[in-house]
Amino acid sequence: MGKLQVIEKKFEFGFRVFYNLFRLFPHIYSNLWFTLALTALTVAASVGNEIVNYKTGVIPGKFYVALIEKDEPKFWHIFWVASLCYIGLCLLMALMNFFSWCLYIQQRKNLVQCLHKIYYKNNFYYQLNGVDDHGIDNPDQRITQDADKLTKLLGTSIIPTVLLSPFIISYYGVRVWETAGGWGFGLIFAYFAIGVIINRILIGPITPWAARVEKAEGDFRYKHVSVRVNAEESAFFKSSEFEHIFSDLSFNVLFRRLFAFMCWRFPSQFFQSFFDYYGGCMSYILQLFPLFVFHMYDNLSPAALSGQISNNAFYFIYLINCFTRLTDLAMNIAELGGYIMRVSEFVDTGKYYQSAIENEAFSSSSDSSEKTSGDENLIEAEHLSFGPPTNSNIRIIENLSFNLPRNKTMLITGDSGIGKTSLIRVIADLWPHQGILKKHYEKSDAYFLPQKPYFPVGRLSLKQQLIFPAEENEKNTGNDDEIVRILHELKLGHLLQIVGNQYDPVDFEWQDTLSPGEQQRLCFARMLLAEPTIVCLDESTCNVDEGIENAMYEMLRKRSITYITVGHRKSLRSHHDFELRIPSSSSFLFHEIHNQKF
Repeated sequence: MGKLQVIEKKFEFGFRVFYNLFRLFPHIYSNLWFTLALTALTVAASVGNEIVNYKTGVIPGKFYVALIEKDEPKFWHIFWVASLCYIGLCLLMALMNFFSWCLYIQQRKNLVQCLHKIYYKNNFYYQLNGVDDHGIDNPDQRITQDADKLTKLLGTSIIPTVLLSPFIISYYGVRVWETAGGWGFGLIFAYFAIGVIINRILIGPITPWAARVEKAEGDFRYKHVSVRVNAEESAFFKSSEFEHIFSDLSFNVLFRRLFAFMCWRFPSQFFQSFFDYYGGCMSYILQLFPLFVFHMYDNLSPAALSGQISNNAFYFIYLINCFTRLTDLAMNIAELGGYIMRVSEFVDTGKYYQSAIENEAFSSSSDSSEKTSGDENLIEAEHLSFGPPTNSNIRIIENLSFNLPRNKTMLITGDSGIGKTSLIRVIADLWPHQGILKKHYEKSDAYFLPQKPYFPVGRLSLKQQLIFPAEENEKNTGNDDEIVRILHELKLGHLLQIVGNQYDPVDFEWQDTLSPGEQQRLCFARMLLAEPTIVCLDESTCNVDEGIENAMYEMLRKRSITYITVGHRKSLRSHHDFELRIPSSSSFLFHEIHNQKF
């Protein structure tokens, strides 16, 4: 089955970045009150930090006065007050960092849980990874790394700064106006305005390049994951040199994008550093106005003047620092823009997919799945046509019609690639179709066993693998004897010796340890434990010998499980009542084969 790949999308920094961030806030703050409480604690700790920081900022001026006046008692009083203030300042800074990181991890939890809800609803994860990615490259990366970086920047850097800055600027702006007049405040504001304009020009290219880097990071990681998962197959092909070359090629793409990204960051980083450090010089230039222009301190003593100059420097540099903190956010916001666009694109596509289903076969409430236990037929197909979901003009099968009687079994045969597995996908509601397809059974009664076994990773216990996709709880802890019996029937009793206890996590991954035949038999055991009414077997016994295969079908008959099989072996005919042979896309043969059993 081919998957449609859309060309890489280009993101730009602009109003849409902030609009998409606003639309993501319901997901980031999905656990509203707890997340708001952490936000309030972060802001409160930041406010306390600013208040104590102000107290400590004017202490040097008091020290100057006490030292120049040679007032020792006053000096020691200031010393103890300063010591307590700095202890409090360090405590508040630690609390601010602690609460901001708690806010970040809670926001990440909220966002990831919402993304998971979208990803796994209505088989959206299957749509992205198996059918049409809608341009959503590396959806796993968007849920993991992009969501992480987005919430980390938001919770630890952007939210505290953005929420506090207006109040800090207002307070210190008033103090600067009092000491340096409107000229001093105006110069600082003009300094900030120039910084904003230059930063807006410089950060424009950073957002699209941040998104390109993240895509290249995902592709590079995926390459190595594929090598790890398929290491044995690759080794059989003696393809280490090939994998080496193409791993280097994948990294070279990432390297070029990282280099371009850093080149675009360079002018912005230079300007930010200049803006930050030159602010210290600006704080002394502003002293010109109260001293030489307005002569505000002509009547002060040398000691008082030194203290006033120290305090003024603190006011000026702190106001400049407040402005520079906002401009320093430009780099973070530019990178944040890339993550916002990638995550919001994922959310929008997921919501569109859930609200704009084009065919009822994708819907869990499809009318084609109705229970009518009294009907003579289990499945009825009339003029059934379907093709890959990515191209409505292609037809794999056209005008297929058959009726499978209740309590009868069916074998689907035909050349490789003719559409046998695709028919199973249609029956399983994974692919859309045209024509009539009536299934007279509940969806919960059907079980689909694909050719490639699947074992969820995480070093799960044998019991957890066998009851998958159910979770291990009290309801399914009473079938231990049945598990042992089924495993011995399938000649898998040795697994009990390997794991020791059905409930203990193992120190290996099942798909990396079991042979293909063992994997198919263990999946078959899982299916038997689920006790379905009907099961579709897609080449599910192709890796076992005919003796075990006969035993597996005998186990199905003993449990009165109706089954539909896709397969090539001639021996399969003896286990089925009907055969649906598909010689070509527009022809088929459905007939009874009970008289051909051997």
